[in-house]
Amino acid sequence: MFRFGITFKRLLLVCGDLAIFQGALLLTLLLRYGRIEPGAWNLHAAPFGVVSALWIVGSYIAGLYDFNVLKNGIKFFRLYLEGMIANLAVALAFFYLIPIFTIEPRTNLFLYFAIVLLLGYGWRLAYNRYVANALFRNRVLFIGSGMDAAKIRTLLARSAFGFDLVAILETNAGPRFEDDRIAWFSSIERLEEIIRDQQINTVLLGHRPEEIPGLRDALYKTLFLPVALIDRTALEETITGRVPLEYVSQTWFLEHLRENEKTWYEGVKRVGDILLAIPFGILTLALYPFIALAIKTSSRGPVLYSQIRVGKFDKPFRIWKFRTMHVDAEKNGPQFTADAKTDPRLFPVGRILRRLRLDEFPQIWNVLRGDLSFIGPRPERPEFVGQLTERMPYYALRHLTRPGLTGWAQVRFLTPTASLEDNLKKLQYDVYYIKHRSILLDIAILLKTVAIVLRRQGT
Repeated sequence: MFRFGITFKRLLLVCGDLAIFQGALLLTLLLRYGRIEPGAWNLHAAPFGVVSALWIVGSYIAGLYDFNVLKNGIKFFRLYLEGMIANLAVALAFFYLIPIFTIEPRTNLFLYFAIVLLLGYGWRLAYNRYVANALFRNRVLFIGSGMDAAKIRTLLARSAFGFDLVAILETNAGPRFEDDRIAWFSSIERLEEIIRDQQINTVLLGHRPEEIPGLRDALYKTLFLPVALIDRTALEETITGRVPLEYVSQTWFLEHLRENEKTWYEGVKRVGDILLAIPFGILTLALYPFIALAIKTSSRGPVLYSQIRVGKFDKPFRIWKFRTMHVDAEKNGPQFTADAKTDPRLFPVGRILRRLRLDEFPQIWNVLRGDLSFIGPRPERPEFVGQLTERMPYYALRHLTRPGLTGWAQVRFLTPTASLEDNLKKLQYDVYYIKHRSILLDIAILLKTVAIVLRRQGT
């Protein structure tokens, strides 16, 4: 039920945006010409319909459909304004660089943009307050320890998914946090009574049922109640886009990772990689001489450098990149890349190349060879893979699929990975991708990557 609620609310948000775009066109024509003539509508409907579709995509890239940011405030206003300004630039490019329609609107486009900006922001404010945080609200009972309950409370409070933690059935005695809105219980035998009295519609499990005596029998009785049972791992996946590895076991992987079901996807994805790599590689070749000249004038040493990385099924391969660091950058041994803004090993031009991701253009050759995909977990160096696998045996799961130029971890975890701990945090996002990878998710990652590059985020 909670997944249906999230899908419905996101669909409602998209439909509302489309309605605003169409309504804004009607108002634009009415204000501009005093009335809406059929001829003027027919002339504007098709091109502005395309613009509306492009703006939906642009809003997604800007993060305006991310439920973790749908909270009214200065941060959301800035995000909305940045997204709409980018959409205006897209509309200008569409009308004047790709003139497939007979109109080149100036006054109408800017009037349309102003109306969408005002009406759209008003709609978003209302949505954030009355829909995202009110529709399909779930009264949650958490079954687990008090320490875990505190983490769950924080997690739910930061999201706009409509979950209210109203009761806690404590399985391990310990310190309790104070919150008048939350009732505490300790008797598993009272589970049915608690659900009825607290009007619970979602039970969040912090344990596997067999781990707590009597819990499995108590949960069985709830099958006759209108209540949903959700594992905390599934909830955290939905809210954070990562798999909390501290709460999963080998059994979880056996239940959720079905590589035989991904065979068709891997084949389709490989064809898509080739079809994208050929034109993209040809287009980027034109930039190679300029990048090479910039590197040579900024730092002594070769233009290109190579490294060994670990690929699918632990197979090592060599990648090529434009050099962004001084030639003696690793004189003290291999190191994780720090923040591109501050890493002293980067020379000035290299810093720019790194932040714009231009240094990775030569890896298109790796995509054509089949070493890399456009989308997948970023390949790591063998020196680090050994250390990471020793710390976290699940790290080897990253190698179930072909590594990529960009991935889910790169668009969701923007903190520079300057240590083993940072890479282990990214592993949670990589495992999420391994589990959920699909064509739609790959498209979403590509779109989000565009936004990150434009904003010069990440490393």
